[in-house]
Amino acid sequence: MTTYIAFLRGINVGAHNRMKMDALRDLCRSLGFEHVRTYIQSGNVVFETDDSTANELEDELVDAVEASFGYDISVMVRTRDELHEIIDRCPFAQSEDGTTKLYVSFLNDCPDDERIRTLSAAGNDAEEFETLNREVYSRIRTDERKSGQFTDVGDVLDMPATRRTWNVVTRVHELAR
Repeated sequence: MTTYIAFLRGINVGAHNRMKMDALRDLCRSLGFEHVRTYIQSGNVVFETDDSTANELEDELVDAVEASFGYDISVMVRTRDELHEIIDRCPFAQSEDGTTKLYVSFLNDCPDDERIRTLSAAGNDAEEFETLNREVYSRIRTDERKSGQFTDVGDVLDMPATRRTWNVVTRVHELAR
């Protein structure tokens, strides 16, 4: 069996697309996934299956969420090994003094060079980006950033994307072991 992690975009953001994680786990089990676990309320699902590829799983989850909940969302799926590589190749170090925060934005496809240049140009004194494959790593200097403001990677790239804090990425990785 292969262990997969699905990152659902736009689940439980404010009052939009409300979904209890037990309902999401039940939905995943109804699709035949095994050992289904979730982490926090933002749509992070770990499961095992041998029946599909990551792209097929993304489509299957998108269709199932729409059929069951009526939500038009995006889903980004990675294997446990891919998530391990994502963590290992992080280009940014965490600050010891807590003045920076790290994020990973997951994409379904690799952005082309023009989109990467557009994203790099969107960086500023408080925020920088590094794109590696289907992930965009962000480092935000909290002492430079205006509260609550950050660049929406998906909007800038004009691609579906879902963003997770570094803490969530590493915790989901631990859950997938």
